[in-house]
Amino acid sequence: MDAGTASLLVVEDDEATRSFLADNLAADGFAVATAVDAGEALRAIEVRQPDLVLLDLMLDGPSGLVVLDRVRSAEGGSRMDPELPVIVLSGRATDVDRVRGFARGADDYVTKPTARLFSATGSGSRCRTGKITSPSNPSGAALLIACGRTCGSTYKPP
Repeated sequence: MDAGTASLLVVEDDEATRSFLADNLAADGFAVATAVDAGEALRAIEVRQPDLVLLDLMLDGPSGLVVLDRVRSAEGGSRMDPELPVIVLSGRATDVDRVRGFARGADDYVTKPTARLFSATGSGSRCRTGKITSPSNPSGAALLIACGRTCGSTYKPP
C-alpha cells in the first residue's frame, strides 16, 4: 500500500463479520487492520493511528462505548487523535442506543444487519476527515461498506 492509502480499523468481535468487512475493504484498496475487543482496539488506535474506525458496540469485555470515550477524551500527550472519525456499526438499533452513541461522540451510527450499504464519506456525512481515498476509489467520493448480504439500498447520513 502506498502512503496515500487510507487506513481503517475494524473493531468487531464476531469473526465472520470482521473477516467479511476486512476482506471487502481490503479488496477496495484500503489498508485494513482488525481488533476483537476494546483493549486490542485501543492499542491499535495508538500504534496504527488509522484514518477511520468502524466500531461494534457489543464487544466481549468492555463495550465499544469505552473505546469511543477513550478516543474522544484523548489529550495532547496521547497518541490518540480525539478527532479520529469513528463510525459505530452495531446490532443495537433503538433510538436510545443511537442517541447514546452520538452523545459519546460517534460520527455516524449504522445498525446491522438492516443497513446493507452506507456512504461514510459522502457530502452529507459527519465524518471529520473529509474524503477517505483508496487506489480503487481515488476521488474519495464514498466509502461503501457491506454489512451482511449485499443489496441495492444505500444509507446516507442526514
